[in-house]
Amino acid sequence: MRDWDFEGQIVRALRIAGFLLVFFCLTLVFRPHDPIIWGFAVGTAVSMWNAFFLAKRLCSITGVLRGAAVEEAKARVAGGFAVRFITVLAVLFLVARTGWANLYATAAGLFIVPCIFTFGAAAISIREAREAGPLKYK
Repeated sequence: MRDWDFEGQIVRALRIAGFLLVFFCLTLVFRPHDPIIWGFAVGTAVSMWNAFFLAKRLCSITGVLRGAAVEEAKARVAGGFAVRFITVLAVLFLVARTGWANLYATAAGLFIVPCIFTFGAAAISIREAREAGPLKYK
């Protein structure tokens, strides 16, 4: 079994989400006052931002802290989670207060990149399991 290509998986998920974001932006050209499209565009953009910085933080932690304490690594991950979580809450609060985008569409857009990432990882796992063949018990 080979190592999991986390960086490649996150790049693939961000590329697919980028295509979706371009589609949402092109749709906004034709329907500029549609709050649902605005919500999906804002949610997808924030989701991409969060995934990008999560990947940078995880890669820096695994690259730099190979010999460092596990507690320091946990603290750095928790700090990054807090920043990303506050960003999500701030965007949802802004959308709820202003009303220029649909709140539900924005919340759904926030799940686009994690869903793409999860389904991609599941597809890779299934493909590798099929290539490995059936399990043989001794």
